[in-house]
Amino acid sequence: MFTVSGFCFVVYFFHVRGDQGFTVEEEIRGNGSGGSSDLELTWARNLEEAAGRDSLFSLREKLAAKPRSEAVAEIEEYLKRAEDRTTGLEFSIGRDGRIEGWPTVRVFLLDLLLKIDPGAAARISRGILSAETSADEWAVALRNVAKGEGSGDNRDYLRIRTEELISNPEWQAQPSVGYLNAFDVLVYARATETLPLLSKLLRLKDRQDLAHAAFLTLDRLVQREPVKMLARLGEDHYLRQSRPQMTAQQFARADLRDATQRAIVKSWLLDTARTSTELENFSAIYPNNNKLISHNLLTSEEQVPGELLQAHDREALAVIQGWKVEPDFGSRTRYLEVMERRLSQFVDRANDSAR
Repeated sequence: MFTVSGFCFVVYFFHVRGDQGFTVEEEIRGNGSGGSSDLELTWARNLEEAAGRDSLFSLREKLAAKPRSEAVAEIEEYLKRAEDRTTGLEFSIGRDGRIEGWPTVRVFLLDLLLKIDPGAAARISRGILSAETSADEWAVALRNVAKGEGSGDNRDYLRIRTEELISNPEWQAQPSVGYLNAFDVLVYARATETLPLLSKLLRLKDRQDLAHAAFLTLDRLVQREPVKMLARLGEDHYLRQSRPQMTAQQFARADLRDATQRAIVKSWLLDTARTSTELENFSAIYPNNNKLISHNLLTSEEQVPGELLQAHDREALAVIQGWKVEPDFGSRTRYLEVMERRLSQFVDRANDSAR
């Protein structure tokens, strides 16, 4: 747990059940022409009203016994009929983004489609995303488009559809687990243009769930696109006034070895609009190399190796020491000294451990 701007954020670790996931790739047959599609969907009529995990396993086996094209056609037909069954399972994500819990049969089938035929999954999912079905379906459909198409040409499409999902009043009022996980699509798409929406959610004082999801998304976008995100954050006066500590801590993620990031931070530090609250929070946490490791729909996080952090600290320390002797930084000396002490401690510890 950690606190930002007096706002408590807790990392969500969704419960992963012990059951093994499906290995459909090994069981679905290749694109064959044998047999015609059974669009009567006998298996759909035989589904229990509340289709649990065993029913899903059985359905998987039935579809696995069919040629690939036939299985795709039957799933597509079922999805067109707007039929569904609940499963009693919670939407959950395991290692490598594998979905391990499906709240409805439709969500299960959308997930299954990607394993059977990624191209068809992307095509059918675009159809799902053209109508208001459910947040969980949209989350999986967005994942399918991202993975099934696998090109950067759909970045704007993914961003726009994810923004629609997040902004949907009904889904936003009672966000499902799939809804919250869909924020990861913005990280995958490196959607820096979404900052205004994230900023709006972050400023909600009475919706910690939405603010938390927005914070995690913003934080991870800063790590992936520091130049674009920090430039946008510097212009977001509403967020700075509402969450000054959090904003300052994002600037502390900048890598001062990079000339562009260094210039952005220098300008931010010397801006006469900076408050003591911002400067204190920035200097107290710099360098902010903290990472939150979790299972995500599309992206993954890895800890930075110790030797890379040590190299960063040495070079960043040299930058800070250089700033200390620049006349422009005279009014910021005490904050630079805090940063210098912090970095010096990291460097000294690394040197001691190397002996």
